[in-house]
Amino acid sequence: MERVRPAAVAGSFYPAEPAELRRLVEDCFSSSPLGPLGRGSPSSHLLGGMVPHAGYLYSGPCAAHFYAKLDPDIERIVLLGVNHRGGRARAALSGAEFWETPLGRVKVDQELGNELRARLGFLENDDRSHAQEHSIEVQLPFLQTLLKEFTLLPIALSRLSREECARLGEAIARVYEALRGEDKKSMIIASSDLSHYLSPLETDRLDRLALERVLALDPVGLIETVEKEGISMCGVLPTACLLFCARALGAEKATLLKHCHSGDAVPMDKVVGYASVAVEI
Repeated sequence: MERVRPAAVAGSFYPAEPAELRRLVEDCFSSSPLGPLGRGSPSSHLLGGMVPHAGYLYSGPCAAHFYAKLDPDIERIVLLGVNHRGGRARAALSGAEFWETPLGRVKVDQELGNELRARLGFLENDDRSHAQEHSIEVQLPFLQTLLKEFTLLPIALSRLSREECARLGEAIARVYEALRGEDKKSMIIASSDLSHYLSPLETDRLDRLALERVLALDPVGLIETVEKEGISMCGVLPTACLLFCARALGAEKATLLKHCHSGDAVPMDKVVGYASVAVEI
């Protein structure tokens, strides 16, 4: 029997009905004033990026700015997400063979996961860490809409040290180089929201402090800034791992594609910050 991780947040973070979900994803690209208003041209230099993971009404158009840059021929996605609930594996792979959304199934790259797990003692299979987690799942309908065929390596992170983030990022970089040598197109994505439930003014101030370090490709500075300023950036660990990977691969720049907050979509006093960032080599 196939091991399938079923959709956990279909019907809440995004629509459960396939046609409605396809329409909403397309609206994030083409109709929303917060979106890119089109697909644009794929970037041949794109290594990966940071995208938000709230409900599509709030952060979907912001995420679309990054996804609009993807080459449809990408074959492998390493997706670093958050374990919001904690208490389980600190760096969790998925034991499932497939992840499912209303748009179908995505094959999990168990071979790649086993290769990374052999390098890193703190990386382990733990389906409990993924069972109800949304930060990775909400990215899949975008990827399923844009890419022809791809495999997924989902990794949920919680309570990693700075040194472990560096080791994971550098291990992913070695795998990325090997895949590139085989002429296989891969992408590394970090899933993160920014400041949570603050005024729009304070959200903008704190978000920009974190984003300065992301755009400088400075993972240590990002972790230190988030800790020092008390920034409630839930995906600081995935983003730091992405930046460690980018530095190991000689990435040259990171570009802020969009920064907004939930109040830009629906008026509210306390907002959550979102950003899409592209990292290029």
